[in-house]
Amino acid sequence: MTRTTALHRLRLVLAANAVFSMTSGLIALVAGSWMSRTLGIDHVVLTRILGAGLVLFGTAVGLLSRLAENRLVPGALVVSIADASWVVGTVLVVATGVLTGAGNMIAIAVGLVVADFGAAQYRLRSKLARPATLTTAAAA
Repeated sequence: MTRTTALHRLRLVLAANAVFSMTSGLIALVAGSWMSRTLGIDHVVLTRILGAGLVLFGTAVGLLSRLAENRLVPGALVVSIADASWVVGTVLVVATGVLTGAGNMIAIAVGLVVADFGAAQYRLRSKLARPATLTTAAAA
């Protein structure tokens, strides 16, 4: 994969992550009562706070996806770490058994999507973080 291709793909994955996060956040904000009941969360305010956080996160990731490469690469690492934290949090919440059956399925599905985003971002940014190597033809 060329450096240009890796950079383009990283921007696309970050943009998709941003859209997914903002969409999830907006659902939690607009349909907070329904979402809380479905997940088994007693306090709708927690759902709405989480939704607002997701909208802010998605906005930041979307803006990051448009930055120059020298800021994009380290920023993508931060987003991947945040995504990994989300996945760990999902495992812990599901393990506690506080969610409904539907809530567990939703949390696991979202966690898998977030894990995929995080892994793809990490893999692509790792390709960009390596120093460019010279080929024999280019060095000659």
